[in-house]
Amino acid sequence: MKVKLLILFIALWFGTLAQNSTYSPYSRYGLGQLAPQVLAHNSGMGGACIGLKPDSTSPVFINTGNPASYALIRFTTLEVGGRFFLSSYKSKTSGLNIWNTGFGYGTLGFPVRNNGGMCFGIMPYTFVGYQTSTSATEPVVGNVTYQYNGDGGLSKAFLGYGVMPFNKRLNKFRRRYLNPPDTAKHLSRLAYKVREFNCKWLSDLSIGVNANYIFGNISNATRVIYPNSLLYNNTYRERTLVMGDFTGNFGVQTAFTTDSVMDRKSRKKRIEEEVKKLKAQGHAVDSSALSGLTPFAEDVIEFKADSIRKYTPLRKRALRGKIKLSAGFFMSLNNSMSAKYTAAAYNYILNGQGEEIIRDTAYYLANQNGTITLPLEQGFGLGLKKGERWSFAADFAITAWSGYKYLNEISSLKDNYRVAAGVNYVPEKYAFGKGSYFSRVNYRFGLNYNTGYINVNNTSLADYSISAGVGLPVGASRFNSSMINLSLQYGQMGFNSTNSIKENYFRINFGFTYCDKWFQKFRYD
Repeated sequence: MKVKLLILFIALWFGTLAQNSTYSPYSRYGLGQLAPQVLAHNSGMGGACIGLKPDSTSPVFINTGNPASYALIRFTTLEVGGRFFLSSYKSKTSGLNIWNTGFGYGTLGFPVRNNGGMCFGIMPYTFVGYQTSTSATEPVVGNVTYQYNGDGGLSKAFLGYGVMPFNKRLNKFRRRYLNPPDTAKHLSRLAYKVREFNCKWLSDLSIGVNANYIFGNISNATRVIYPNSLLYNNTYRERTLVMGDFTGNFGVQTAFTTDSVMDRKSRKKRIEEEVKKLKAQGHAVDSSALSGLTPFAEDVIEFKADSIRKYTPLRKRALRGKIKLSAGFFMSLNNSMSAKYTAAAYNYILNGQGEEIIRDTAYYLANQNGTITLPLEQGFGLGLKKGERWSFAADFAITAWSGYKYLNEISSLKDNYRVAAGVNYVPEKYAFGKGSYFSRVNYRFGLNYNTGYINVNNTSLADYSISAGVGLPVGASRFNSSMINLSLQYGQMGFNSTNSIKENYFRINFGFTYCDKWFQKFRYD
């Protein structure tokens, strides 16, 4: 079984090299339409991933959105997936519906010692595939047609490592101060709590890095067709880019876990009961004519009540499930990557059969060296896990497309801001027995919004979507090692105007997760 899974992984690896998974006219900008860099289970949560720390118990999900999460991989985990999409493009004059399927990703992660993990894989990075045409009336010349065509795309192969360098810090601290042998190690209550808090987040601190190899080719072509070929020569320009270079990204995550909270409600209730008893006691003394006791004055009762409020201790209340609050930071470097390109331009006319006849070549540049500067991306994320049922995640990220450089061209792209939020709910993760299957299913929901980095008519093309998904356990075991992840995403990009195209899309992301213990050293045969 393990050999078959590895063969499948390698086949998917090479299967991603040649595929066209977009027909968006906006893929002519930048390096093309960006492919999702998260797996199917994250897609169901709106793509939120930066602050999300995965479980260290089976099944383990690989979080490619932040390499720091690799440190929690405790089982060898294989994840493969793909996508189906249906896109509808509409302008003021026409419309088009396109559907397609494509490879999504292939990843393999495994633990390294007891405080780290590694992951490698491949996934699409950008898609290019468009064919558009527009016309404009030029003075003297007449109606001129502009045709734009492009295809290709880039893929990303990556190798990452994550580690928790201080994972034993909390246990060492508690052992040291549990039974101090002398007064030199004695700490005040406040100092102990402060040091314990610092050790908690240091113990959960993980650091990760990815080395990425981005490769592929992109072809762009433009035709300018004049109405009268006897007076004007049509123009054809083409540029083919071949790219293959390394870049990197890194991430940091930490978390704070608690199993109890301050019970302020219980303290308030105890204070009210004590004050009620105090007032009842004062009225009882006041109504006793034979006791000879002096009744409590109202100011005396209030003084005693203030003392009760001041000195009643605030106690902790145990939680049904532990609460883990996590935070993460992610940065993708803006490396200058080397590329080779071939560019050509020539003038032509059409004969009676519609064939192109080249009149002259304006220029031809073959195997030219150039550089492409990727945009700097950085983001911050928060995660919250309550027991084994609820998990929440939220991201905010900025991609500085204004610093992007494509060969010698000046970029007209704008900085993109992304906001994502999602939730995952599983009724009973370890349910077992008849009728327990749906209790182990993961239910997901998420939202995503991008301000967009493409500027048309001085307006950014925003992209917003809503998603929902499920994780279906495979097998009857209580501790499942496999899961099928499905997510549905509906979104919209662009707007309707005279010179723009609006895209409505519907995507189905599907993936398979398999995790098991590999590379074990057995003490006995």
